[in-house]
Parts: sequence; structure tokens; C-alpha cells
Amino acid sequence: MLRSLLIFLPILTILSGCITTPEKASPLFKGEHSQCFQLLSDFYTSIETHRTYLLPYAQDQRFPYLAFDRFSTSFSQELNDSQSSQQWLSYVGKMGRLQLETALKLAPREEQNVDTYLKCQADLTAKSASLPAFWLSISQQPPEIETAYQHWKRVVGIYPIGSLIAEGRIEEEQAHIQSAFHRPLAHPFQYGDKREPISDVKAILEQARRGSLLRWPQLNEDQEAVLLGHFSPVISVETLSKDDLPGALLFDERDQNLTIETKQPTLYQGITYTRFQGDVLVQLNYIVWFPARTAKSTFDPYAGEFDAINIRLTLDNNGHPLILDSIHQCGCFHMVYSLNPTLTFLPSDGERPIEMSLPTPSNHSRLHVSLSAGEHMITQVSFTDNIQPDIPLSPAPLLSLAALPSGDGQHKSPFDRDGILSESARGERWFLWPFGVRSPGAMRQQGQHAIAFIGERHFDDAFLFENVLQREDK
Repeated sequence: MLRSLLIFLPILTILSGCITTPEKASPLFKGEHSQCFQLLSDFYTSIETHRTYLLPYAQDQRFPYLAFDRFSTSFSQELNDSQSSQQWLSYVGKMGRLQLETALKLAPREEQNVDTYLKCQADLTAKSASLPAFWLSISQQPPEIETAYQHWKRVVGIYPIGSLIAEGRIEEEQAHIQSAFHRPLAHPFQYGDKREPISDVKAILEQARRGSLLRWPQLNEDQEAVLLGHFSPVISVETLSKDDLPGALLFDERDQNLTIETKQPTLYQGITYTRFQGDVLVQLNYIVWFPARTAKSTFDPYAGEFDAINIRLTLDNNGHPLILDSIHQCGCFHMVYSLNPTLTFLPSDGERPIEMSLPTPSNHSRLHVSLSAGEHMITQVSFTDNIQPDIPLSPAPLLSLAALPSGDGQHKSPFDRDGILSESARGERWFLWPFGVRSPGAMRQQGQHAIAFIGERHFDDAFLFENVLQREDK
């Protein structure tokens, strides 16, 4: 993404619109199930009036016991058999449970009856499987995920003209970033989780995919942990200041301020899925947080508190690394690495990620990523057998960032209602706003990553790689 476009674009018009509140859908349930539906619906309505945070997943008020992401909604029109429907319902039901657990943590303690809420959520999910009206509703009016872009800003900011100006600057900056690849790091420290290698990744995926007409290896929690441990990377960080020390994102117990505890180097990790040329592929996400992006000068609009990078490894059907991509937690600097000679990058007239091809890794090699000081930019990616970490990274669930302990027995979210970490706001937001990205440069919650200024692209788009890569053997 563009990071150095110091151009203010004039405002021509201000649009106004009306906001309508959709009618509350009629419950699909009767008896005790209807009471459960009302309980969950009322709970989410009650927290909506005072919440200051964004929940991890999208919701549809017709189904307060479920939750959705861009991957799950991509299947809404393809659930043509009972096996596929049940697999999909299991996935959105699991997200519904995780959503509810997070919401209960963030809600005032006196409002909670955790066991009752969770039982209702499970019962409603199970009951939905046998309700024709539920599946008809999903088919006729599929759940939708809101865009991370603010379109009114593009209208007001004369986006068509701005995008023409920005295109050349984006390409220049991408070339500048690529020119720093493979440079040696000064004072590097190597961080990594204790790797737990396994002998047959393919067998795990085959077991998880068995019987799936959607070709979807829906992993259970144990399988997720095994894969995340097996592919856990070594991350070398050029260390020139305290800003380059990875740590845990938490609320300080003394003053309740959000901080990075560098005494607890942490690797946040989680599983996602993507769709690529007819297959559903597993993605392993590894995120490292830093105290700040270091300022290069007195006025550096890209510097500020907090910085983080998301390294994502996509596996093929046999469990071999196929694609590596990464972003900073602002959605900036999308990089895509092809890890297989059968992959070729597709031509495009729009904004492209930084694209590179790497040799196919061996079955036993370990991912090694090098980051620069200050900016924490990727300078090298390799798969190697002889790199060992100097400092351990403690693994933590990625979802745990949505509800952090606040030191008083409660939990708080570090993100605001738009999923933005407000303490990480950057000066660049004042001149990049015409491109429609909310608070450019600020760190944000998973699922809120707009990763292009020209056009629209989300990091969690189910078909993200379809417009970037093509596999010749498919």
C-alpha cells in the first residue's frame, strides 16, 4: 500500500444519507429454543448500546447464535447437500461460540450467566441444521460482511483523480522496498517458538477433509495446534532500539494503559482458510507486535506507537507450503511469495502486492523471516534447516487480542468500534483519507484489513489469490 503520498486532494461535495434500522427478523424457533433465541438477541442488543469495541466476527441479527467471516459467506450459495451444509453450519457455529465467549468477557460481570448463554448458543446451532426455513433464509438472503472501506471519502476526495496520481508513487515505493531485500541485518536477534515437527502433515489434512464435498479440511483445535507448531517460523529482528523488541500486547496493571510488554516475547497465531482454484486451503497466521515504528525525523507521518506484522503461510492440499504473504497490522505492505514453480503471477492493471518467487521448501525446512529495525519491514524470506532461535516466543491465540485482561478481573478490547487501535494513529491519515481506508497506518483488528488504496482488496477475502496467482497444473 501507498505510504508516502504527501498530496492533499480537494473536497468538492459533502454527501448526506439516511440510516434505516432493519426490522427485527421473526424467530425461527418455538418453545425453549425461542426463549434461547430471545435471550441471545437481547444480550447482543443490550451490549450494542454501550460497547466501545468491535467484536471479532460479523453478525446477522436473524442469527444471534452464529457469526460470519468473508470465507464463510463465500459459500452461502453453494450449500446444495446436507454434508456441505452441516460442515458450513459447524464452522459458523464455532465462530458464534467464540464470538459469544468474547462478548461475555467484555460485558459487565453482573450481566453474565455464561453457562446458560453458551448452552443456548449450542442448542440453537444444532436445531438450525434441521430447519428448512433456516436454510431458505441463508440462500435467499445470505449474511453479508461490511467492507473495510469508507466509500464516502472516495467520493469527497475525488478518488478517480487521486488514484491516477497514486499509481506511480505506489510502484516507486514498492521498488524501493524491494531494493532492500537480502541486505544483512545489524545486531539481529532470532526469535522463535519451540517447534514441534510432525512426520505427516498430509495425513492430518486428509483426515480433516475426509468426506467433504467442499474439499474443505475443517480442522479441530488439536489439529490446528499441531500444524501451527510444526510450521512456526524463526523471526530475525534487526535490533537498534527498544522499538525493535517484540512483546505481548496488554493493559498495564498499574495505570491501565495499553502497552507492549517486551519481557514477554509473544507469537500470536491462528488458523484461517482461503479458496484457490476450486480448493479450500489452510492458512497459518503468525503475528508479532512491537512497541512502536521508530520516527526517522521530527515529523515522520508514518511513525508512532505500536507496530505489528502478520506472516501467513498457505498450505496446498498435501500440506506443503504453497504461498507466503504478509501485511503490517495497518494493512500496509502486502507481500506475496510464490513457493511452488507451478504458480505464476497474473497480470493486472490495478494495484498489485509486492510479488516474488522463492524456491520450493523441503519437507523439513523451517520458515525464516528477517525484519528491519524501526520499520519492521521484511528484508528476507527463506526456508532453512540450520537456523535456531536465540530467544523463545511464547505462543498465544490470535483471538485473545480481542479481549485482554484489564487487571481488575475484567477484560477490555484494545480496539475501538471500528476495529482500530486508536493509540497507534499515524499522521498519514490526514493526507491519505481520500482513498477510503479508515485511519491509514493505524493497527487494526483481524478482519478489518483493507490492503489496497487503488481498488478494493481485503486481507481475509476468500478469493484473494484468484486475482494474483494461477497454478498451471490445475
